[in-house]
Amino acid sequence: MNINNQNVRNIVILKWGALGDLVASTSAIKALRDNFPDAHITLLTNHLMEQLLPAGFIVDELVFLHTHGTHVLDSFFRQLQTILNLRRKKFDIAVNLRWTSERSAVMTYLTGAKIRVSSGPKDAWRLYTIPLQHPIGPYHEIHRHLDIVKALGCTVFDETPILCITDQQDKRAQQFFAENNLLKEKTLCLHPGASKPVRAWLPERYAEIGKRLTERYDAKILLTYGKGEEQLVQQVAAMIGKSAIIGQSPTIGDLAALIRHSKLFLSNCTGPMNVAVAARTPVVALLGSSDPIDWGAYGTMHINIKSPIVLPHYTDEQERQAYDAITIERVWETISTRWEALRND
Repeated sequence: MNINNQNVRNIVILKWGALGDLVASTSAIKALRDNFPDAHITLLTNHLMEQLLPAGFIVDELVFLHTHGTHVLDSFFRQLQTILNLRRKKFDIAVNLRWTSERSAVMTYLTGAKIRVSSGPKDAWRLYTIPLQHPIGPYHEIHRHLDIVKALGCTVFDETPILCITDQQDKRAQQFFAENNLLKEKTLCLHPGASKPVRAWLPERYAEIGKRLTERYDAKILLTYGKGEEQLVQQVAAMIGKSAIIGQSPTIGDLAALIRHSKLFLSNCTGPMNVAVAARTPVVALLGSSDPIDWGAYGTMHINIKSPIVLPHYTDEQERQAYDAITIERVWETISTRWEALRND
């Protein structure tokens, strides 16, 4: 469908969720801005998105729902008031990037937008003026988002996710590197945490990779962490030794800046992995239950190491077993080969 861009004044995008899911949506949001440069774009989202795409960066305005993960905490009446306030803006287009949510489908309809596009849930297709079917089976989350904006006739110029790194955040990262005698060409950024321990490679295995990289290449290991992971990174740093340095990243932009100044990034399949992709730093990602076709680090510069234990569904115990099945030798071979290839680029 081709839409006359000049006739589009107001666009609303609906997207909330966890960090990785939000990052995966940013290339689709950027495509909307590229194709509708003069439109006022409002994003209905959760507060975490404010750190990725603050107002004025790509979108013009952010309106927030209060959430815990993907669960919306706002009362029914508060949600209704939010959507009725948005309705007054008289949107030309509503784009629902939370296609798995019945709540989001209803909200999309209630915006009153003339054109409403999404891919689900299938039972809610009648609420859209442009419903579309996603491919069945494995399909990367980035493309699930991009397909929705392509249904509007949008051209996608860059599929890579994007996030905002301010000048201040970049300067803080530069200062941190200078104070700790870190050089980009000799720094591995390692993020050992995950949403829960069973979804992470063991800390002693991360430490072994750090020690080997230090001994062979005189590298430094920059450890980053999220909320509640301080003890974990201290444990890994102690096992690696004096070449390990713990980074400070009070915001996602600060984390992205530290990653951007590093040569290579190693982590589990987690939100910061997606941040590293958006920061355009080469990634080696370890995947337990996640399918790399769905959730792997996206792009040809990145390498995904998938567990040899492949199941249609995983219990917590099987998730732990899947990560344990990724051997140190397999990760070391990948990391050392990629390290040397980047040195020669």
